Amino acid sequence: MQKLIAFILSVLLLLVACGTESSEEPNSPDEDGKLTEEGSENGEKPEEQPAANVDPHDFFMPDASIATFLGEGNEYASFTLRTVYMDDQHIATYEDNGGTVILKVYRVGENEVELVKEQAEFYEDFVASSDELEALQPIRTYLTLPLEVGTVIEDWTVTETATTAKTAFQNFENVSVLESEETENTINKTYFAEGYGEVKREFRMQEEGQQEFVVTSVLESIDLE
Repeated sequence: MQKLIAFILSVLLLLVACGTESSEEPNSPDEDGKLTEEGSENGEKPEEQPAANVDPHDFFMPDASIATFLGEGNEYASFTLRTVYMDDQHIATYEDNGGTVILKVYRVGENEVELVKEQAEFYEDFVASSDELEALQPIRTYLTLPLEVGTVIEDWTVTETATTAKTAFQNFENVSVLESEETENTINKTYFAEGYGEVKREFRMQEEGQQEFVVTSVLESIDLE
């Protein structure tokens, strides 16, 4: 009888021991610094990858190119844009709308572009030495990179960075839009495509009780000289 009781007690002790082991759950992924939701160890977030560097030169037309823009809404909305890379830091553009030629010279920095010269009625090629180019004083900031929604650049604000722009040349994806309000009723928009620069301009004016007035200039072709 004593042997039977001892056997029963042994079985009970074994069952209790097994139940105790099974009731102990393993640590959850967030305990003891094992794994976080991001899958990192010791509760540390993985390092963020730095944003890819954007070359400011990618926001201009190719060197020695002539881009043609088709305009609607105004006789001067159509124009040609000739682009000349004067050196590694300076780019000149000649915008010919049939009424005048406007020279603009830009200085390209590491993450921004400044307008350093602007002159209308300029019908010759602008020639300047490196020292003369460096001596040009900034007129205004043209772009700051990377373009992010909400960024304010002088009188312009980045409102979109992943839209599309349909042009006769091609349909562009991941286009950034900069907007500027001249008055309460007028707005300018410029569409930038990486690798080309400006591919579309848009002017809108809405007077109360009148139909909206719209002027557009859209990229039609690019020719290399």
